Amino acid sequence: MTGPLPWPEVTPPPPGPTLKAAVKAAGGWLRVVPRYLRAAPWRRGLSLAEYLGHGLHRRPPHDAAQYLGAAGVARLWARINHMASRHGLVADKMLFDAMLRGSGIAVAPLRAVFGRPAPERTARILDEKGLRRVLSNPAALPLFGRPAMGRRSRDLLAITGFDPEADCALTLDGQRVPVTRILGHLRLTHRGTGFLFQGLIPQHPALTEAVGPAVATVRVFTLMHRRQCHVLGAVWKIPRAGQVADALWRGNMVAPVDVQTGLAAAAFARPRANAARHATHPDTGAPLEGFALPHWPAVIQLARRGAGLIQVLPLMAWDIALGPGGPVMVEASTAPALHLLQLTGGRGLLSGETGALLTAAVADARRSRRKLWRERRRARRRRFLRRLDLG
Repeated sequence: MTGPLPWPEVTPPPPGPTLKAAVKAAGGWLRVVPRYLRAAPWRRGLSLAEYLGHGLHRRPPHDAAQYLGAAGVARLWARINHMASRHGLVADKMLFDAMLRGSGIAVAPLRAVFGRPAPERTARILDEKGLRRVLSNPAALPLFGRPAMGRRSRDLLAITGFDPEADCALTLDGQRVPVTRILGHLRLTHRGTGFLFQGLIPQHPALTEAVGPAVATVRVFTLMHRRQCHVLGAVWKIPRAGQVADALWRGNMVAPVDVQTGLAAAAFARPRANAARHATHPDTGAPLEGFALPHWPAVIQLARRGAGLIQVLPLMAWDIALGPGGPVMVEASTAPALHLLQLTGGRGLLSGETGALLTAAVADARRSRRKLWRERRRARRRRFLRRLDLG
């Protein structure tokens, strides 16, 4: 076994201004702290740094009462998606893709599997020879490798070719990764949990021209409430040059998208409310503000189909790629980054129709949990009485 892969670990971009600097820019502690205490945003998980980042110190206390912080968002989705035993339907990407494929939803084709059993007519990588056979197969390239379990888009591989003389895989970001190093890293990190090699989703030419070769997905937020799917909002995750994925923690950009029209607005340079805005892409120079995302009605329909398929998890986020022939489902999240809607929309999650829907969903989930607890208590009581009768 060799060492880890030679590509560098992705270093997140530097954080924003420190809390001390943010407080000083807002007028000092004596001016900021009383306003923060008066609004009491900690009840909604909103820290002082988040309070200042959204510019709530310059707005009425009523506006601050509608915002949720990272802790508040985590409590919200945990309460609505309270069926914790069902989260594995989405966390296991191999199972999730198979479920979507069986329902007729377009997903990336599965080419090979490492570290766990493979479906019929899918290659299973057991050794170096098997991995080399997969990576050197022209019919399978280009490939996209990702862990079968896990979040945050770590350990990704976008393979566009193979050099047989150097025995190296050629990646989308211009690196040459030896086969022995890839296998050593997979054995070290993904044995048992699994690693998937899928066909790299071809991107719509208009998007490639605008943002580069890395696949830029649209994240659509949905809420299943009383057997009806509500689209809470959508954002466009825009990769920067040299990136193989559009995850925001890698330093990529995010832009709000109008749910009705599919038109994007100016992009945030970072997923922070006080970040700079870009009307054009910094690397390609293509316009981002007013960009019409292709296949938009089909994107919304695809998100609705996914939400209807997994109704036991009402609050979901769907990452959808835009291919030349239509949208393709990439993955879903049961812990959606709802703060992006606050960031890009300029208003709190608890305001307007969205706030009313989320509040009603929390109340319904609370009643559902109480009903489940009562049923379990009655079942335990019946089992106890049955044992007494047998005695």
